[in-house]
Amino acid sequence: MQFPFKVIESKYASRSEFRLTDGHQPTHALFYLKKGIFTIQINDRKETIATGDCYILPDYVHHLRNVIEPIEFVYVQFADNPVCPYKMEIPCGKVNFTDKQRFISNITSFEKLLLKDDSFSAGFREHLLLDILFQIHSESHPESTFQETTVSHDSLVNKAIEYIEHNLSNKILIEDICKHAGTNPSTLNFKFRREFNSSVRQYIICERIKKARKLLISTSYSISEIAVRCGFLDVYYFSNAFKKVQGICPSMYRK
Repeated sequence: MQFPFKVIESKYASRSEFRLTDGHQPTHALFYLKKGIFTIQINDRKETIATGDCYILPDYVHHLRNVIEPIEFVYVQFADNPVCPYKMEIPCGKVNFTDKQRFISNITSFEKLLLKDDSFSAGFREHLLLDILFQIHSESHPESTFQETTVSHDSLVNKAIEYIEHNLSNKILIEDICKHAGTNPSTLNFKFRREFNSSVRQYIICERIKKARKLLISTSYSISEIAVRCGFLDVYYFSNAFKKVQGICPSMYRK
């Protein structure tokens, strides 16, 4: 499998000042600051990076940076992979993670592998970097993670879809959908079969699975918690329904 980025260099380093304070880098770089403080300026934007912060510096962009307090950091140089069939947009600057626990878990595992130079460790580091970058991408572009919103030309069906989308975490009764859409179960099922070749109940299950896929990839919630958030009665029913739709169980999908 080809990844959109490849690791060029990775290391743990310490500095009382950067070797290059005024210039640009030939590749993208990720800094995870373990200790200290430094400032960095790109154009008119100046940021202070402190202990625990993650910063993404893009390639060939002029910057000014200075150490305020001696720093220790995990440093990863990475570049675009020209043979990968898909691209991933990564914003530059300080990263404010929504799911900080997921990032810390990945960067800690990455750091532990820095002293190992075997091919397995190198491949694992690349997997960890990809997950970190995917998290940054998905949290900064939540609307582009999954473009799976269903739209119908039938206004009644769209009203039903609206109700379903707003209640996926709850128990959904056909009667309640009909009340919201102003119709009856027979008409509603007829229209859903015409539009999507599925019953309303099948449509709801598929929408729950779509939501579960997103949570499995972009969060560190447990499988049980995801089941609850997606409106399944229990984790056993969730796993069975997920496997019927996806062909694999939720834990394997996450891996």
